[in-house]
Amino acid sequence: MNNGKRYAIETINKAKSLRKQGRTHREIARELKIAIGTAYLWTNGIALTSGQKKAIELRRNRVSLHFDIDKRRALARGNFAKFWKPTPTNGELLQRIIDFYRRHKRIPLKREFNSTYREYKKRFGGWNTAIRLAGFKPNPVIFSYKFKSNDGHVCDSFAEKIIDDWFYSHNIIHEKNFRYGNTKMTADFIIQPDIIVEFFGLAGAQKTYDKIIGIKRQYCKNYSLRLIEIYPKDIIPKNRLSRFFRFR
Repeated sequence: MNNGKRYAIETINKAKSLRKQGRTHREIARELKIAIGTAYLWTNGIALTSGQKKAIELRRNRVSLHFDIDKRRALARGNFAKFWKPTPTNGELLQRIIDFYRRHKRIPLKREFNSTYREYKKRFGGWNTAIRLAGFKPNPVIFSYKFKSNDGHVCDSFAEKIIDDWFYSHNIIHEKNFRYGNTKMTADFIIQPDIIVEFFGLAGAQKTYDKIIGIKRQYCKNYSLRLIEIYPKDIIPKNRLSRFFRFR
């Protein structure tokens, strides 16, 4: 008991000494392994000089700054770790084209690699260059050439020819280039007086094109016409047109 009492007195004196040196109650408590409230009681009445108060403030700011930096770094590492992916090599980028060909039996269109197209352009100078380096011939400009369908219709793209030939093989009577009233717009096909068929091959690629799609939709709605919208995914790599024409 005497040793405990003597130790307590020494601890109290040590706390007072530290306070006179300009230490905070928290610093005293941490060093002596006592409660902050106890440190306060033992040193109550010991005033700090203005210099000591400034020194305490500097220490607090320094600790806070280091803590914030370390904390931010730790949070950043934790947050970005789950999203970060190593940058693919040139070989890996070309292999993605080859893998796509093996899966779909055709080379990919640029829009099918939208998420990484910029990387291909930056590394290889352009999409077609990457296609060639992967060992393939670039796609023809499928929306530029004219194609003749099996029934003699002249189609504006190979995709339209696929649709036209499908109509012909299923005995679906159809006409090309139906005009939307008095407008300059034309539809790809009309198969009944009130059924319009459009191939929207560039949807999402051009703002002007998307605006025209909106105008055509509104026209069909205003005049109670049924608009069947067909996209590249509906004919490539697998022809899924039958799901649109079950009324036949």
